[in-house]
Amino acid sequence: MTVCENSSFPAFYNEKRGKNAIFGAISHMHARANIRYMTKVTTNKSIRLSEQLLKYIPILFAVILWCVLSFREQFFLKKVEDLSVFLFDKLFIMDSFKTPGGFLGLAGSFLTQFLYIPWLGALIWIALLLLSYYLTIRALRIPERYRPIALIPVALLVIGNMSLGYGVFIMREQDHFFAPVLGYLAALIPLFAIKRTQTVASKLILLTIWTAIGFPLFGTFAFIGTLTAACTTFMDQEMLRSKRLTILAVSLALIIFIPLIAYSFYTSYRLVDSWHMGLPSISDDQWTFAIRTPFQLALLFLPVMAIASRRLKETDSKNIIFQTSVYIISATAVWGFWFKDDNFRTELAMSDAVDRFEWQEVVDFYRKAVDAHVKSDDKAYDDRTAKLKGVKDQDTRNSIIDSFSDRFFEPTRTMVLYRDLALLKMNRALDEAFTMKDGGRLQKSRTQIPMSFQSGKQFYLQYGLVNMSYRWCLEDVIEHNWSYSTLKYMAMHCIIMQESEFARKYLNKLEKTIFYRKWAKGQGLLTADSVMMSVSEPYQSILPYMCFENRMTNDLVKSETFLMKHFSESEPPQPTPEYDRAALLWAMRTQNIPLFWERLYYYIKSNKVEQLPKNVQEAALLYGKLEKPVFDLPYSKEVENSYDAFNRYTQTNPVRNMKESAYPYSKKFGKTFYYYYYFIRDIQTY
Repeated sequence: MTVCENSSFPAFYNEKRGKNAIFGAISHMHARANIRYMTKVTTNKSIRLSEQLLKYIPILFAVILWCVLSFREQFFLKKVEDLSVFLFDKLFIMDSFKTPGGFLGLAGSFLTQFLYIPWLGALIWIALLLLSYYLTIRALRIPERYRPIALIPVALLVIGNMSLGYGVFIMREQDHFFAPVLGYLAALIPLFAIKRTQTVASKLILLTIWTAIGFPLFGTFAFIGTLTAACTTFMDQEMLRSKRLTILAVSLALIIFIPLIAYSFYTSYRLVDSWHMGLPSISDDQWTFAIRTPFQLALLFLPVMAIASRRLKETDSKNIIFQTSVYIISATAVWGFWFKDDNFRTELAMSDAVDRFEWQEVVDFYRKAVDAHVKSDDKAYDDRTAKLKGVKDQDTRNSIIDSFSDRFFEPTRTMVLYRDLALLKMNRALDEAFTMKDGGRLQKSRTQIPMSFQSGKQFYLQYGLVNMSYRWCLEDVIEHNWSYSTLKYMAMHCIIMQESEFARKYLNKLEKTIFYRKWAKGQGLLTADSVMMSVSEPYQSILPYMCFENRMTNDLVKSETFLMKHFSESEPPQPTPEYDRAALLWAMRTQNIPLFWERLYYYIKSNKVEQLPKNVQEAALLYGKLEKPVFDLPYSKEVENSYDAFNRYTQTNPVRNMKESAYPYSKKFGKTFYYYYYFIRDIQTY
């Protein structure tokens, strides 16, 4: 029998092929199901992993914030501490309670002193912020899905401190850095307490006791706690509506009448301020709204969220997009409102170095600020040149040039004065003062904070005007209360003037601190030994400037103008070499030719100069060419060559617009007095 005759084979073959097709289809379906299952498992794992990572975002933010504060804003933190005070003294502690919210201010001042070590103070503050975040979640019972919302008030607390900028110099009480976060935590206390009460009567008693005691301790933060607790109770659907309305009405009555009753026990504030006690207090009304608003919004979050959180129900689904959006918005808001100004940061760094009498550091901070902007200045110049190309209309050119002004680096007058002071202390000012970039950039500030407020006591003390320094310390105490800074400078004034009794008064206060105790004890040794004082720093470098009749006068809140007049218009009976060096520098700053020759004569006479400093030679050569020289002077070949080069450059590069020509001229002659004389003009001081 042949194969083709076997009728069963084709049937067998077809049957087998059919079975294989069925098995293949089933296997394919299983494979696709496995892929979908594995994809779903992988997706679920990714979602769960993302959810787990999102939980740690607040901690990541905290680490980043600590790094920024510790390494970039350390001098801001030190300035906040320098302008505050906490004394381990019974009278100081009792005096803190003279206004409502006294305990909050006292606790804030106590913690502020740890900003003396920036990384430590920042760590404490950030720990309190994290505690606020987690307690907000628990107190308001925010579902897990919506927990990132609790980061909003924390972000507002950060914004309130780090958007301050120059406002730090006009705060009446320098407990503002820690007080708001402590007050926020205090406002959460009644929320936890009211959950443990069952009856309406017990809730009302609790809120009454809390408001009556909390207002003297925490000020307006106690009212927010009362209102939030009442709102939480009001949203409790298990309680009768009439009872909830009763609790809410009584709470509002407590918030209104407790301050009215408490006012009769206080004498140091206005009644209208009762509902603002505990919030930052500012000596300039133009700053009040801007500085208080972030803290007020953070507090407003609590009652609003107490109402809203009851409507937020927990679900199995996790909205990663929503949580991520809240984190991004919070981080963006903090960075957007953060006060970012390199000049302000440099001023604080230089001020700190002046307080430590580290003069080389002062100059180094200045150079670092200038060097950091070299590339950006070059880029701005190239962009401006490209935009000006082909533009012939002068008005249009001027408009373009003005629009680029802010892109070029320019120091503030405070930076320049700190730099000149440091160079004078190192006897390098007449060689180097005009070799560094100069100018007068105004503060990036809501209003211009006078230099006298910011650094007047430092400049006046270092230039020997010790009575003026003391005067501004008194102004500071009256306007902004005591601080470590005022106590130090008032003590140094009394030591210089050999007023031992008053010196001991201020040093005794500083001995009741943690971080200034050692300094105060060291200064105490100098109060009884004028010889030792005269050979120790900083007094050794201050006394030579006190060669005139020391008097009390008025600077009209214009420190730079006052110093310029002091050194330019007065002649002490017994001038010292140090005084004449400073007088010559200030005379060169005035760009007054007759005054320069006069001060140059006294400088040569008292300093017994063999060769004039480079910048002085440049000024003398320039003034001698502009007007008839008063007397002949020898000039170095370098100075003569630089002057000739300057003249040749002016012939081939005529100046039509000062702002337009300033940058190319500064690249070639920015380290000469010629550039200063022609291009650094119309400077506004403050």
